[in-house]
Amino acid sequence: MNKRCIGCGAPLNNDEQICRRCFRLQNYGEYQEPITTNEDYLKIISNINKDELVIYVTSLLNININYLEKFNNVILVLTKKDLLPKSVQDYKLIKYFKDRYPNFKEIEVISSIKNYHLDELYHKIIKHQTSKNVYVIGYTNSGKSTLINKLIKNYSDKEPQITTSIFPSTTIDKINIPITNHLTIIDTPGIVSPTSIINHIDHSMLKKITPKKTIKPRTYQIKGKGSLIIENLLRLDYDTKETSMTIYISNSVNIIRVKPSNPKMQDQAKKTIFISDNEDLIIEDLCFIKFTKRTKINIYTDIDVGLNTRDNLI
Repeated sequence: MNKRCIGCGAPLNNDEQICRRCFRLQNYGEYQEPITTNEDYLKIISNINKDELVIYVTSLLNININYLEKFNNVILVLTKKDLLPKSVQDYKLIKYFKDRYPNFKEIEVISSIKNYHLDELYHKIIKHQTSKNVYVIGYTNSGKSTLINKLIKNYSDKEPQITTSIFPSTTIDKINIPITNHLTIIDTPGIVSPTSIINHIDHSMLKKITPKKTIKPRTYQIKGKGSLIIENLLRLDYDTKETSMTIYISNSVNIIRVKPSNPKMQDQAKKTIFISDNEDLIIEDLCFIKFTKRTKINIYTDIDVGLNTRDNLI
Protein backbone atom coordinates (compact mmCIF):
# COMPACT_ATOMS: atom_id res chain seq x y z
CA MET A 1 0.00 0.00 0.00
CA ASN A 2 1.35 3.44 -0.91
CA LYS A 3 2.13 5.47 2.17
CA ARG A 4 0.24 8.73 2.48
CA CYS A 5 0.59 11.92 4.49
CA ILE A 6 -1.48 11.73 7.68
CA GLY A 7 -2.17 15.46 7.36
CA CYS A 8 -3.61 15.80 3.84
CA GLY A 9 -3.57 12.38 2.14
CA ALA A 10 -0.74 13.16 -0.31
CA PRO A 11 1.45 10.20 -1.34
CA LEU A 12 4.82 9.91 0.45
CA ASN A 13 8.05 8.53 -0.93
CA ASN A 14 9.95 8.19 2.36
CA ASP A 15 9.63 7.18 6.00
CA GLU A 16 8.14 10.46 7.18
CA GLN A 17 4.58 10.73 8.48
CA ILE A 18 3.79 14.10 6.99
CA CYS A 19 4.49 15.74 3.61
CA ARG A 20 6.62 18.85 3.16
CA ARG A 21 3.54 20.88 2.17
CA CYS A 22 1.75 20.08 5.47
CA PHE A 23 4.95 20.61 7.47
CA ARG A 24 5.45 24.09 6.02
CA LEU A 25 1.79 24.96 6.53
CA GLN A 26 1.61 23.70 10.11
CA ASN A 27 4.90 25.21 11.26
CA TYR A 28 5.34 28.33 9.16
CA GLY A 29 1.90 29.12 7.79
CA GLU A 30 3.23 28.76 4.25
CA TYR A 31 0.57 27.63 1.77
CA GLN A 32 1.35 25.82 -1.46
CA GLU A 33 -1.31 25.35 -4.13
CA PRO A 34 -2.12 21.65 -4.72
CA ILE A 35 -1.63 20.11 -8.14
CA THR A 36 -4.88 18.16 -7.84
CA THR A 37 -8.14 19.64 -9.17
CA ASN A 38 -11.77 19.86 -8.20
CA GLU A 39 -12.53 17.13 -10.73
CA ASP A 40 -10.17 14.83 -8.82
CA TYR A 41 -12.03 15.59 -5.59
CA LEU A 42 -15.48 15.03 -7.08
CA LYS A 43 -14.32 11.70 -8.52
CA ILE A 44 -13.37 10.57 -5.00
CA ILE A 45 -16.84 11.48 -3.76
CA SER A 46 -18.57 9.77 -6.70
CA ASN A 47 -16.89 6.47 -5.78
CA ILE A 48 -18.45 6.32 -2.32
CA ASN A 49 -21.02 3.53 -1.93
CA LYS A 50 -24.49 5.09 -1.85
CA ASP A 51 -25.51 3.21 1.31
CA GLU A 52 -22.49 4.17 3.42
CA LEU A 53 -23.04 6.81 6.09
CA VAL A 54 -22.00 10.25 4.87
CA ILE A 55 -21.40 13.17 7.21
CA TYR A 56 -22.03 16.27 5.12
CA VAL A 57 -20.38 19.30 6.71
CA THR A 58 -21.33 22.88 5.88
CA SER A 59 -20.60 26.16 7.62
CA LEU A 60 -23.53 28.18 8.89
CA LEU A 61 -21.74 31.23 7.50
CA ASN A 62 -21.69 29.93 3.94
CA ILE A 63 -24.14 27.13 3.31
CA ASN A 64 -23.37 24.85 0.36
CA ILE A 65 -25.45 21.69 -0.04
CA ASN A 66 -24.70 19.85 -3.28
CA TYR A 67 -23.62 16.47 -4.69
CA LEU A 68 -25.86 14.45 -2.35
CA GLU A 69 -28.26 12.97 -4.89
CA LYS A 70 -26.62 9.53 -4.92
CA PHE A 71 -26.41 9.05 -1.14
CA ASN A 72 -29.14 7.37 0.91
CA ASN A 73 -27.74 7.85 4.39
CA VAL A 74 -26.62 11.40 5.22
CA ILE A 75 -26.23 13.39 8.44
CA LEU A 76 -26.11 17.14 7.86
CA VAL A 77 -23.66 18.89 10.20
CA LEU A 78 -23.93 22.67 10.52
CA THR A 79 -20.61 23.97 11.82
CA LYS A 80 -19.21 27.18 13.33
CA LYS A 81 -22.20 27.85 15.57
CA ASP A 82 -19.85 29.72 17.92
CA LEU A 83 -19.42 32.42 15.27
CA LEU A 84 -23.13 33.30 15.22
CA PRO A 85 -24.70 35.42 17.97
CA LYS A 86 -25.81 33.42 21.02
CA SER A 87 -29.39 34.57 20.42
CA VAL A 88 -29.57 32.31 17.33
CA GLN A 89 -31.29 29.16 18.58
CA ASP A 90 -30.38 25.66 17.40
CA TYR A 91 -33.93 24.37 17.05
CA LYS A 92 -34.80 27.20 14.65
CA LEU A 93 -31.77 26.43 12.50
CA ILE A 94 -32.64 22.72 12.46
CA LYS A 95 -36.26 23.46 11.52
CA TYR A 96 -35.07 25.77 8.73
CA PHE A 97 -33.12 22.92 7.13
CA LYS A 98 -35.65 20.18 7.85
CA ASP A 99 -38.33 22.20 6.07
CA ARG A 100 -36.13 22.60 2.99
CA TYR A 101 -34.11 19.36 3.00
CA PRO A 102 -36.32 16.60 4.43
CA ASN A 103 -34.16 13.67 3.27
CA PHE A 104 -31.34 13.96 5.79
CA LYS A 105 -31.28 11.22 8.44
CA GLU A 106 -30.28 13.74 11.09
CA ILE A 107 -29.32 17.41 11.36
CA GLU A 108 -26.87 18.56 14.04
CA VAL A 109 -25.64 22.05 14.93
CA ILE A 110 -22.10 22.04 16.29
CA SER A 111 -19.03 24.05 17.15
CA SER A 112 -15.89 21.96 16.92
CA ILE A 113 -13.82 24.70 18.56
CA LYS A 114 -16.15 24.84 21.57
CA ASN A 115 -16.77 21.06 21.63
CA TYR A 116 -20.46 21.93 21.31
CA HIS A 117 -22.83 19.00 20.55
CA LEU A 118 -19.97 16.68 19.56
CA ASP A 119 -21.31 13.91 21.82
CA GLU A 120 -24.74 14.21 20.21
CA LEU A 121 -23.20 13.99 16.76
CA TYR A 122 -21.04 11.00 17.70
CA HIS A 123 -24.05 9.06 18.98
CA LYS A 124 -25.90 9.77 15.74
CA ILE A 125 -22.92 8.51 13.74
CA ILE A 126 -22.94 5.25 15.69
CA LYS A 127 -26.69 4.96 15.26
CA HIS A 128 -26.71 5.35 11.48
CA GLN A 129 -23.44 3.80 10.30
CA THR A 130 -23.96 0.82 7.98
CA SER A 131 -20.35 -0.35 8.04
CA LYS A 132 -17.08 0.46 9.74
CA ASN A 133 -16.45 3.27 7.24
CA VAL A 134 -18.06 6.70 7.62
CA TYR A 135 -17.25 9.37 5.01
CA VAL A 136 -16.95 13.09 5.71
CA ILE A 137 -17.54 15.44 2.77
CA GLY A 138 -18.12 19.16 2.32
CA TYR A 139 -16.84 22.30 0.67
CA THR A 140 -13.43 23.75 1.42
CA ASN A 141 -13.37 25.96 4.52
CA SER A 142 -16.50 24.28 5.92
CA GLY A 143 -14.78 23.14 9.14
CA LYS A 144 -14.50 19.54 8.03
CA SER A 145 -10.92 18.80 9.13
CA THR A 146 -11.36 20.67 12.42
CA LEU A 147 -14.37 18.47 13.17
CA ILE A 148 -12.43 15.30 12.36
CA ASN A 149 -9.55 16.31 14.61
CA LYS A 150 -12.03 16.86 17.44
CA LEU A 151 -13.56 13.41 16.84
CA ILE A 152 -10.06 11.90 17.00
CA LYS A 153 -9.29 13.73 20.24
CA ASN A 154 -12.61 12.95 21.92
CA TYR A 155 -13.28 9.35 20.92
CA SER A 156 -9.96 7.68 20.08
CA ASP A 157 -6.62 7.11 21.78
CA LYS A 158 -4.74 8.96 19.01
CA GLU A 159 -3.57 12.53 18.66
CA PRO A 160 -5.29 14.84 16.13
CA GLN A 161 -3.30 14.82 12.91
CA ILE A 162 -5.38 16.23 10.04
CA THR A 163 -3.88 19.47 8.73
CA THR A 164 -6.28 22.37 9.13
CA SER A 165 -6.06 25.86 7.66
CA ILE A 166 -8.19 28.64 6.21
CA PHE A 167 -6.69 27.98 2.77
CA PRO A 168 -8.58 26.02 0.09
CA SER A 169 -7.80 22.37 -0.73
CA THR A 170 -5.71 21.63 2.36
CA THR A 171 -6.78 17.97 2.14
CA ILE A 172 -5.99 16.57 -1.33
CA ASP A 173 -6.91 12.87 -1.07
CA LYS A 174 -8.80 10.45 1.13
CA ILE A 175 -7.46 9.97 4.66
CA ASN A 176 -8.54 6.91 6.69
CA ILE A 177 -8.68 7.65 10.41
CA PRO A 178 -9.48 4.71 12.75
CA ILE A 179 -11.45 6.04 15.72
CA THR A 180 -12.40 2.72 17.34
CA ASN A 181 -12.34 -0.92 16.26
CA HIS A 182 -15.81 -0.37 14.83
CA LEU A 183 -15.48 3.11 13.31
CA THR A 184 -13.14 4.54 10.68
CA ILE A 185 -13.67 8.13 9.61
CA ILE A 186 -12.67 8.80 5.99
CA ASP A 187 -11.84 12.42 5.30
CA THR A 188 -12.26 13.57 1.70
CA PRO A 189 -10.87 16.69 -0.02
CA GLY A 190 -12.97 19.82 0.32
CA ILE A 191 -15.05 20.59 -2.76
CA VAL A 192 -13.87 23.85 -4.33
CA SER A 193 -16.44 26.39 -5.48
CA PRO A 194 -15.07 28.39 -8.44
CA THR A 195 -17.13 31.41 -7.37
CA SER A 196 -15.87 31.52 -3.78
CA ILE A 197 -14.19 34.81 -2.97
CA ILE A 198 -11.32 32.94 -1.29
CA ASN A 199 -10.07 31.88 -4.74
CA HIS A 200 -9.50 35.49 -5.73
CA ILE A 201 -7.89 37.24 -2.74
CA ASP A 202 -4.44 37.15 -1.18
CA HIS A 203 -3.60 35.41 2.08
CA SER A 204 -3.65 38.55 4.23
CA MET A 205 -7.15 39.43 3.04
CA LEU A 206 -8.26 35.82 3.51
CA LYS A 207 -7.20 35.99 7.15
CA LYS A 208 -9.08 39.26 7.55
CA ILE A 209 -12.40 38.01 6.17
CA THR A 210 -12.24 34.72 8.11
CA PRO A 211 -14.12 35.22 11.42
CA LYS A 212 -12.22 34.20 14.55
CA LYS A 213 -14.71 35.40 17.18
CA THR A 214 -18.48 35.62 17.47
CA ILE A 215 -19.74 37.93 14.76
CA LYS A 216 -21.24 41.24 15.84
CA PRO A 217 -23.96 41.83 13.25
CA ARG A 218 -24.01 45.30 11.69
CA THR A 219 -27.54 46.58 11.17
CA TYR A 220 -28.46 49.55 9.00
CA GLN A 221 -31.93 51.09 8.83
CA ILE A 222 -32.05 52.17 5.23
CA LYS A 223 -34.49 54.12 3.05
CA GLY A 224 -34.10 55.18 -0.55
CA LYS A 225 -30.69 54.90 -2.18
CA GLY A 226 -27.31 54.38 -0.55
CA SER A 227 -23.95 52.70 -0.98
CA LEU A 228 -21.49 50.61 1.02
CA ILE A 229 -17.87 49.77 0.25
CA ILE A 230 -16.83 46.44 1.77
CA GLU A 231 -13.04 46.31 2.29
CA ASN A 232 -12.46 47.57 -1.29
CA LEU A 233 -13.52 44.10 -2.43
CA LEU A 234 -16.89 45.24 -3.68
CA ARG A 235 -19.36 48.07 -3.69
CA LEU A 236 -23.01 47.50 -2.77
CA ASP A 237 -25.62 50.03 -3.92
CA TYR A 238 -29.14 49.61 -2.54
CA ASP A 239 -32.50 51.08 -3.48
CA THR A 240 -35.49 50.40 -1.22
CA LYS A 241 -38.62 52.06 0.15
CA GLU A 242 -37.53 51.17 3.69
CA THR A 243 -35.91 48.12 5.27
CA SER A 244 -33.36 46.93 7.77
CA MET A 245 -30.15 45.43 6.44
CA THR A 246 -28.07 43.26 8.79
CA ILE A 247 -24.62 42.12 7.68
CA TYR A 248 -23.06 38.97 9.15
CA ILE A 249 -19.35 39.32 8.38
CA SER A 250 -15.98 39.05 10.11
CA ASN A 251 -15.56 41.76 12.74
CA SER A 252 -12.20 42.64 11.15
CA VAL A 253 -13.72 43.67 7.82
CA ASN A 254 -14.11 47.40 7.18
CA ILE A 255 -17.41 48.68 5.80
CA ILE A 256 -17.87 52.33 4.92
CA ARG A 257 -20.93 54.21 3.72
CA VAL A 258 -20.53 56.51 0.75
CA LYS A 259 -22.94 58.71 -1.16
CA PRO A 260 -24.49 57.10 -4.25
CA SER A 261 -22.93 59.93 -6.28
CA ASN A 262 -19.44 58.82 -5.21
CA PRO A 263 -18.03 57.01 -8.28
CA LYS A 264 -15.64 54.75 -6.35
CA MET A 265 -15.59 51.20 -7.84
CA GLN A 266 -18.47 51.94 -10.21
CA ASP A 267 -16.14 51.27 -13.14
CA GLN A 268 -16.04 47.59 -12.14
CA ALA A 269 -18.38 44.86 -13.37
CA LYS A 270 -21.97 45.29 -12.17
CA LYS A 271 -24.47 42.63 -11.15
CA THR A 272 -28.07 43.46 -10.23
CA ILE A 273 -30.08 41.39 -7.75
CA PHE A 274 -33.66 41.90 -6.55
CA ILE A 275 -34.18 40.90 -2.92
CA SER A 276 -37.72 39.88 -1.93
CA ASP A 277 -39.26 40.38 1.51
CA ASN A 278 -37.41 38.44 4.24
CA GLU A 279 -34.52 37.23 2.12
CA ASP A 280 -30.77 37.01 2.61
CA LEU A 281 -28.14 37.97 0.06
CA ILE A 282 -25.15 35.63 0.21
CA ILE A 283 -21.78 36.84 -1.04
CA GLU A 284 -19.97 33.53 -1.23
CA ASP A 285 -17.44 33.01 1.59
CA LEU A 286 -17.52 36.70 2.52
CA CYS A 287 -20.83 37.32 4.30
CA PHE A 288 -24.59 37.07 4.25
CA ILE A 289 -26.90 40.06 4.51
CA LYS A 290 -30.40 39.88 5.97
CA PHE A 291 -33.11 42.09 4.45
CA THR A 292 -36.67 42.49 5.73
CA LYS A 293 -38.23 44.22 2.71
CA ARG A 294 -37.85 44.20 -1.06
CA THR A 295 -34.62 45.86 -2.15
CA LYS A 296 -32.77 46.35 -5.40
CA ILE A 297 -29.05 45.68 -5.11
CA ASN A 298 -26.25 46.56 -7.52
CA ILE A 299 -22.92 44.88 -6.77
CA TYR A 300 -19.77 46.33 -8.36
CA THR A 301 -16.70 44.10 -8.31
CA ASP A 302 -14.17 42.62 -10.69
CA ILE A 303 -14.02 39.48 -8.53
CA ASP A 304 -15.97 36.53 -9.93
CA VAL A 305 -17.81 35.91 -6.66
CA GLY A 306 -21.06 33.98 -6.27
CA LEU A 307 -24.17 35.96 -5.34
CA ASN A 308 -27.29 34.11 -4.21
CA THR A 309 -30.50 34.68 -2.29
CA ARG A 310 -32.45 32.53 0.16
CA ASP A 311 -35.15 32.83 2.82
CA ASN A 312 -33.85 34.57 5.96
CA LEU A 313 -31.72 32.07 7.91
CA ILE A 314 -31.95 34.08 11.14
